Amino acid sequence: MKQTPDLKLEQVQEAVRDCACFNLRRVSRSVTQIYDNALAPLGLSSGQFMLLLAVRLLGETSLLRLADTVSTDRSVLSRTVRPLEDRGLLTIIPGDDRRTRRITLTAAGHRSLAEGYGHWQEAQRRMGELLGPKQLGELLGTLDQSMRNIQPKFPRKRPRPPGMARRRPAATPAAQPGSPPGNLLVISAH
Repeated sequence: MKQTPDLKLEQVQEAVRDCACFNLRRVSRSVTQIYDNALAPLGLSSGQFMLLLAVRLLGETSLLRLADTVSTDRSVLSRTVRPLEDRGLLTIIPGDDRRTRRITLTAAGHRSLAEGYGHWQEAQRRMGELLGPKQLGELLGTLDQSMRNIQPKFPRKRPRPPGMARRRPAATPAAQPGSPPGNLLVISAH
């Protein structure tokens, strides 16, 4: 019987200690929990609230532009949007052709954002308490710069499994004058 190679314990410890992905995900889960707890009284997750913020920032927009703005793919975005649409916080309307759909906040969505803002501020205050205002500002600056450095160099698309058909890429809508950058994460945090 063929013996499988075993990764040495020191190699595992090094990977866990030094892996940017592993450590960012750990911190992200902890930070997400703080925001999720703050927004729980509204029945919103932090991801849903951030999506409402993005739609508010963009105004009526295509699902593709929204996905690009929040750095996610359209299938993940659809799973996040659906419950918000079911709750009447977002409206999805047909676009200029059969393939496109546009999304906008409803009056209830605007009210949820206004009500949620105070809960979001509480989570921000909590983060400031845990990290200290200076460290929080530095963290946001580092994340902003990191996104600027990483995003243009590495596309978000995952490799396609062998044998899976390639779809034609959709056209990216041109930015409107005065519109925010293509990705919310590159908007300066300070």
